[in-house]
Amino acid sequence: RCYILSNENGKIQLSLRQSRLNPKSNSKVEDVEITCIKDVKKGQLVRGYVKSITPSGVFFGLSTSLLGRILFQNVSPYFVQKHSLYEKYLPEGKLLTAKVLGVNGKEKHIELSLLPEDTGMPNVFPESLGLPRYGAEEEKKEADDQEKREELKLKTKRRRGNSESEQNKAEELYRVGKKKNKLHWRLENCCFPPCTHFSLLQEAKPKKRKICPADENDSGIEVYYREEEEDDDQEEEAAKKKSKIRKPGEAPRLQVSVGFTWDEDMNAVDIPVLNQKEESSESEEEDDPQSKMKKQTKKEKELEKQKKEKELCKLEAALMDPSRQPQSADDFDRLVLSSPNSSILWLQYMAFHLQATEIEKARAVAERALKTICFREEQEKLNVWVALLNLENMYGTEETLMKVFERAVQYNEPLKVFQHLCDIYANSEKYKQAEELYHTMLKRFRQEKSVWLKYASFLLKQGQTEATHRLLERALKALPTKEHVDVISRFAQLEFRFGDPEHAKALFESTLSSYPKRTDIWSIYMDIMIKHGSQKEVRGIFERVIHLSLAPKKMKFFFKRYLDYEKKFGTTESVLAVKRAALEYVETKSSLADT
Repeated sequence: RCYILSNENGKIQLSLRQSRLNPKSNSKVEDVEITCIKDVKKGQLVRGYVKSITPSGVFFGLSTSLLGRILFQNVSPYFVQKHSLYEKYLPEGKLLTAKVLGVNGKEKHIELSLLPEDTGMPNVFPESLGLPRYGAEEEKKEADDQEKREELKLKTKRRRGNSESEQNKAEELYRVGKKKNKLHWRLENCCFPPCTHFSLLQEAKPKKRKICPADENDSGIEVYYREEEEDDDQEEEAAKKKSKIRKPGEAPRLQVSVGFTWDEDMNAVDIPVLNQKEESSESEEEDDPQSKMKKQTKKEKELEKQKKEKELCKLEAALMDPSRQPQSADDFDRLVLSSPNSSILWLQYMAFHLQATEIEKARAVAERALKTICFREEQEKLNVWVALLNLENMYGTEETLMKVFERAVQYNEPLKVFQHLCDIYANSEKYKQAEELYHTMLKRFRQEKSVWLKYASFLLKQGQTEATHRLLERALKALPTKEHVDVISRFAQLEFRFGDPEHAKALFESTLSSYPKRTDIWSIYMDIMIKHGSQKEVRGIFERVIHLSLAPKKMKFFFKRYLDYEKKFGTTESVLAVKRAALEYVETKSSLADT
């Protein structure tokens, strides 16, 4: 029993839902029927069937009128590159549970997810495949980006530290230079003998060395000079007071701070400048290789892009070539997608896997073909069924062959499937199984003329002529009388090809004696005798035919055939004899018409 949903344009849609068949039953409905997009809500768990797999994602059938889409990142947490894995683990018609991620009522779009964390179901792809996860590459990129950021921060800190130290040194140098200028001005304006100048400087040197050790990056220099500035200011004020108080005959005295050393003239200025230049050169040397590396990577990327483009162009040109033979499973997948109803392509795909002794893959291709080919293409589907029967006969067991045979009988015309399996058994020299199958066919299809004829040809090929004669008697009893003449002529033709020619002639002669006006039997008999008989026998048949009382059109046909035969195999005299016989027939007919 089934429930008819609609009947439009010769298409009948049926339903096997128990809620449709038994609407009064109170049993709980496991899958609520979805008729429109309003029945679907965000976060809902729904069950449906895989409809198709396209580059934009997996299309999921929720009902006869509603389709949902599953993006590839929502199918599985694993990153899958091969399209064949989707076709293997998500075949068309597979029942799955999905979660609704979003519903767009205006555009009638439904986004779904098959991820285990959404549905609570196991993953579509097993872990044994060893596929990479989607987040692995992104985590690596983030880690690399963080490392680069930290390196940049360290570099910027170093540069800032260098610049701050350089600024401090520059400030110190500025202060030192300022003090030296002050000292230099004081020395020039003072009037004292040169010997005292020299002795005072010698006394000042060791004191400076004791107070200020010569460290390169010591901040004590800055503190020392600040103290010295205060001392200088105090000394200047004291000197002014003394100058006001001093006597007119006294010479002015030299006022020098205890920490002053003449050694720090230009050496102190040169050292930090040199250090600054060295650091700047080092930073430039550090920056140069990075910039060079960046330039090199850009060039390499451009070269790689060019190579990839060239390879893609070559692949596209090769794929566009119509004479190119498919060499891989991907090539066959493209061909099958372009023309899914072509059984020849599916059979070639199966043969490709069988050459590599991949029997399971060949079976999978056959099952895919049976699901993919349109139900209206009955002959194309039958070709795939026959190929699958051949495969099971060669590489499978008797049980697997019988299972496929029973399925094929359900989905196709049983007589055609039986006949194909008989041919498969005969070609693989399994004569016992073929004979048993013919017996079952004679019981099941005893009113079919083709079954008797196929069994007769099978027996004659095996050399069982007596069994063929008995089979003809059984056929004439089982078949209606209107089929007898045709069956006898067919048996006679088979006897000519595989059996006894004399018995075949006897069958034709008995048939023609009973039915002399069957011109089709006469013409068949003539054709066979021209191939297998002698010229004398052929001429005898022609002479018998032209003396029959048949319609003028039929007589004209036989006279023409007789004349053509004589022109090809006879002499001028035999040709003239046929022409005289034709004139005599015309004269007799005209005389009868006049009377």
